[in-house]
Amino acid sequence: MSTELPITIETLMEQCGGMAVVAQSVLDEFLTQVATDIAEMETKLAGGDLLGASKAAHRLKGTAGVLGAAKLHSLCQAVEFAGKEGRGDDAKNSFAGLKVESQRCVDAVPAVRASVK
Repeated sequence: MSTELPITIETLMEQCGGMAVVAQSVLDEFLTQVATDIAEMETKLAGGDLLGASKAAHRLKGTAGVLGAAKLHSLCQAVEFAGKEGRGDDAKNSFAGLKVESQRCVDAVPAVRASVK
């Protein structure tokens, strides 16, 4: 089991102009957004709305990029592209990993907060 954080603090701070208060705000927004986007993707995929799932994945992908959460970013991109291309099974398979990785990121937020000063 790796103890490496799924969020890259250096990238987060760079994206936030080196300002800890901005980084903390981005972390707050992520915690709010991730649950909404995951629920939306799950609902859209279950209902066969691949474009809707793709849009939710795109939103979360942007936040993952700001966080430096490379694996989450990659999984969001996979769901986004599979959804746009009408590949439902691929979107659902990528979503399963995305859901696990998003939880890893959520779980890492307290450690990231402690490191962002």
